[in-house]
Amino acid sequence: MQKIEFGDINRFFVSIGLFLMGFALIIPYFYLKEDFGLYLKEDDIAKYDVQIVEIIQAKRSQVASLQKMIPFVSAGLIFGGIVFCYIGIRRWLKLQAKLDEKLNNEVEKSKLDLKTSTPEQRIVNAKKEVAETEIAEQLESNTELQQSTNNRGYLNYMAIEDKFFNYFKSAKNSNFDILQQPRIGNRFFVDILLRAKSNKFSDRIIEVKYFQNQLPLSSIEDSIMKLATYISYYRENTNKRVIPILLIVYKGEKISDAKILEYKRRILEYTKGIPELDRIKVELIKELELDQFDVKQLLKR
Repeated sequence: MQKIEFGDINRFFVSIGLFLMGFALIIPYFYLKEDFGLYLKEDDIAKYDVQIVEIIQAKRSQVASLQKMIPFVSAGLIFGGIVFCYIGIRRWLKLQAKLDEKLNNEVEKSKLDLKTSTPEQRIVNAKKEVAETEIAEQLESNTELQQSTNNRGYLNYMAIEDKFFNYFKSAKNSNFDILQQPRIGNRFFVDILLRAKSNKFSDRIIEVKYFQNQLPLSSIEDSIMKLATYISYYRENTNKRVIPILLIVYKGEKISDAKILEYKRRILEYTKGIPELDRIKVELIKELELDQFDVKQLLKR
């Protein structure tokens, strides 16, 4: 565990607490050690003047009262000392936990190399994704395979991905670092990665799909298996909890709501029995309703 120095305020609290507890033990010791000149015989006292006798009697009365108070004073000092020590140590432990967590995150990052994709690499990935999607859609509709006439299709896909990324950034959730198109371990590109800053939360790996015509199950199932591979690799190399999220955007006018419910049921059925996907979250979103989608529901524990 990384060692740190007590902060000035924490050291002050603990010092005060130790002083109070020590003082609580010293008071009875010195009290019992001192005789206060009380051990005088009555015959000796009678020899003194009246005023001196009154002083001796008053002193005896004061010492008797003080003796009754000492246990309560000592107990109060001990309690106060414990409180101050507790405050100082508790504040220090919180700071220590944050430093330990920061160190763990640094170790994880060094173990799992994360690199942000270049703009050129993002375009390559988007073109590949769109090409695979178009083939799957054409196979689903049993139409002849042909190259898309829309050479800017990959830009539409990138725009959808950018929207989700900006939604997560706009949520201003301080519990996560948000990465777009990071390459994990020099092996896989993921669309969006949410890295939890605290062990109280799980990381999120997000896969984005965009369909303009059909919802080909074969393509969706491929994405699900990719997610399972990403999750397995990520867990193995970071030892962190991670939640897979599949976000599917589609043209609403071509697919009925009833069919969407059926698709979601089949998708969740497909993920059953896959350990890496036991906490998967799946959202099917109409493109026209994308601006109303609330990503905060995906950030809950």
